Amino acid sequence: MNNNVKFIAKGLLALVVALMLSACSVAQPLANYQPTPAPGYSYGSGGMMDGGGMMGGGHMGGGMMGGGGMMGGYGYGQSAPTAVPTPVGATPVPVDEEIQITALNLRFTPAEIVVRPGETVRFVVTNDDPYLHNFVSQEAGIPFLNLPGNTTQTVTWTAPAAEGTYTALCTLHPGMGLSISVKD
Repeated sequence: MNNNVKFIAKGLLALVVALMLSACSVAQPLANYQPTPAPGYSYGSGGMMDGGGMMGGGHMGGGMMGGGGMMGGYGYGQSAPTAVPTPVGATPVPVDEEIQITALNLRFTPAEIVVRPGETVRFVVTNDDPYLHNFVSQEAGIPFLNLPGNTTQTVTWTAPAAEGTYTALCTLHPGMGLSISVKD
């Protein structure tokens, strides 16, 4: 072979190898999606509209297929803490009240809860829908609780000492929330 053909063959081989390597790191599978810190949407820059490129790999972030999301991954507020799972066999924290909440048809039931200031509450949240919800109140300090479809999760929370009305919500479904009144 002459030198030009060898040079072109090496160049094509290098291009194929580069394309194969870049295709291996484009997107994360959905099974690895970690919603934390979803309540505040503080993911940072990236995305299709912010330098990340539609398929990711840009200098600012992961693009539409991973990382910052299609529009850059920014949202509102600060991040909320994530509920820490209780180890199997551990003694549950003593509570003043246990409140049952159901997530069904993009609603929480009951829609309103009343607790006393400083009261320790265990929320037992049952997701009767087949799809993912979450439960959080950034303003009241209720940690982010992930609710996979058809599961029940618990989170323990101490109500603020000051009276007030707070909203707990599902950050995945606009309008899905409940009111928590803290009063004597």
